[in-house]
Amino acid sequence: MNKIVHSGSWLAVALFTPALFAPDLQAEDTGTANNKAISSNTADRNTAPLSATGTHSAKSSNSTTARQEEADTDTVIVTGTRLPGNIHRTPMIIDIITRDDPVLATASSWEDVLSQQPGVHVSGSGRRNGQTLSMRGFDNEGVLIRMDGIRQDIDTGHLGNAFLDPALIKEVQIARGALSSLYGGNAMGGVVSLTTVDADDLLAPGESSGARLSVSGDTGAHETGAQLTLFGRSDAGTGNLDGLLALGYRDSGDIRRAGGDDASNDAQLASLLAKGGWQLDNAQRLEASWQHYAEDSRQPSNPQLMDVSSSSPEVDRKVTSDNVQLAHLWTPSSDTQLETRLSLSRQDIDDEASRTLTRYGLQSDGYQRFQHGWLNQTLVFGAELEHARQDPGGGATGFPDSTIDTAALYLDDTLTVGRYLEAGGVGEFDLGLGLRYDNYRASDDEDRDSDQDHVSPKIRLSWRPNDAWVVYSGYAEAFRAPTLNELYATDRHFSGFCAGSAFCVPDNYWIPNPDLDPETSHTWESGFSWQQGDFSLRGSYFDTRADDFIDTSVDLFAGTTQAVNVSRAHLWGYDLRLGYQPQDLPALNTFAALSEVSGKDRDSGEGLENQTPLEATLGADWHFTRSDLTVGWRGRFAQDFDGNNDTPHLPGYGLNDLQLAWQPTTALSTSLRLANVADQEWYRPDGSLGEGRSLLANISYQW
Repeated sequence: MNKIVHSGSWLAVALFTPALFAPDLQAEDTGTANNKAISSNTADRNTAPLSATGTHSAKSSNSTTARQEEADTDTVIVTGTRLPGNIHRTPMIIDIITRDDPVLATASSWEDVLSQQPGVHVSGSGRRNGQTLSMRGFDNEGVLIRMDGIRQDIDTGHLGNAFLDPALIKEVQIARGALSSLYGGNAMGGVVSLTTVDADDLLAPGESSGARLSVSGDTGAHETGAQLTLFGRSDAGTGNLDGLLALGYRDSGDIRRAGGDDASNDAQLASLLAKGGWQLDNAQRLEASWQHYAEDSRQPSNPQLMDVSSSSPEVDRKVTSDNVQLAHLWTPSSDTQLETRLSLSRQDIDDEASRTLTRYGLQSDGYQRFQHGWLNQTLVFGAELEHARQDPGGGATGFPDSTIDTAALYLDDTLTVGRYLEAGGVGEFDLGLGLRYDNYRASDDEDRDSDQDHVSPKIRLSWRPNDAWVVYSGYAEAFRAPTLNELYATDRHFSGFCAGSAFCVPDNYWIPNPDLDPETSHTWESGFSWQQGDFSLRGSYFDTRADDFIDTSVDLFAGTTQAVNVSRAHLWGYDLRLGYQPQDLPALNTFAALSEVSGKDRDSGEGLENQTPLEATLGADWHFTRSDLTVGWRGRFAQDFDGNNDTPHLPGYGLNDLQLAWQPTTALSTSLRLANVADQEWYRPDGSLGEGRSLLANISYQW
């Protein structure tokens, strides 16, 4: 019988916090040098920091007054809807991590950022270059990652597909579920949206300029780092300018895994973020940004493996990533907004060979609200054009010379009718209808074409009997286009070998398959949200049928490997977010989150690789107002777990983290996190060894 294994005591299930998932979301106090100690601990008991996900938080005025009025609203840019709205009414599960949370403030990698998120797992052995995500039963290629709205998805061997320095990140939003009706390909399991900091996040009221120096360290990665940020703005009013320049450096050594094993690593990371904005008038704003990442490392050729071996020798690897944007934002009123963005994204990986992905993008997204008497209507709409090219060099394998062009249109219409029960009605109803059309056309240097269209519909119905309750259900379809590597790879997959004198296997080569179909999924999801008084609760259950999974077919004796559509999968699971924060004890925040993903191949009945065990995250924070000190505890607990036939039985685990955030003065702030306090040996669902005990720290001084 499976048991939840833990090394600490459970909090009572009644102890949860609304601060992380509350409906009344107000802005963090960006007008002060103070960093709120832990993001779930805000002055107002039912608030959490304002978030701007995917692209940009709406700005309708350039004046300080307008910014403050906007900060006092209860809106967020919700990844799952592409619309400023109340997260309490969002028909899905969304997790938010802000830069003031010690988890993000002390992070240096994906693993650090997402370590406390139930149902989200990072594979690999801790090296930044080898980290990939899985969520809701979909691997890295089925989860869309966006940085300031730019897609991050280079695909090359065992390396990751998103390169970032968390020190530049203001916020992470994790929206779970099938979201292709808004975001197109890859958004099958969900969308992870990253937003970088800007000047307004650091400037205090009345200040026009400032600087911030941060020093960080991580004992588990033998890492030290520093970041210098300069920021400023001109006087308030039409024509004002604002800007930010952040420079960072990190030096990392061997990475300590759970139980004391080390993954060999020697890496130096340099990062840069330059952003600026110009307020043309009360309704229009121009923005420009450049995010740069450059890491030089010496590590195994497969950075996901723990050790160097003959099949994964040590190599010198340089990874460079640049994301550049020009944007125009038009917000004539709180009911209308249009954002148009021109972007250039380039990722280059150079070790024994070089692989470069260059992406040019143009996208325009907007929304419009209408009131038709008894009927309210909200339209969310957009269009995208994108050209991406892969350029191999120096004998690169598994990275064909090829291009893909994508064009897309989407429209999401929400109709709202009715009155609350206390007003004599039967409740408010939202009917949402979404549709997105995507066309992608790929070709390689031998003119082998792949031209596909895909329509992603979505329908959802929400009912609100009163202001405390939301009940919803919906159906959505999603897809993932084949990667250029899956379509066109022709290189050698692996060398031949002999097992005795009578058994030899020839060299194995990839065979292109330009007729490969996209993966598709059909998802039903139902859930609810409730908040009243000291308590809050959000939960959902999903059931997904996925078709045409792209798998790899290897014929040893023929010496061939080809990507083919074979599998049909059934995935199901649930997410739960619960909270309690007593009015009579505002210094205390407690919370719990629960998730589980099960799955099987619909033909063979075998388990899938990316299902996840029953996992719970619990925590409590206590804020000492007089000293501006917050201490916190996080516990992560999981059942023992049987994966597919290739994954052995994995034991359950109970991990405990301690967190501290202290603001001794308005200029000085600190964040500390002791992860995996007991250094328990534990394994992720893919069988990789989890992180070991580590002390992560960040000290910042602002003037």
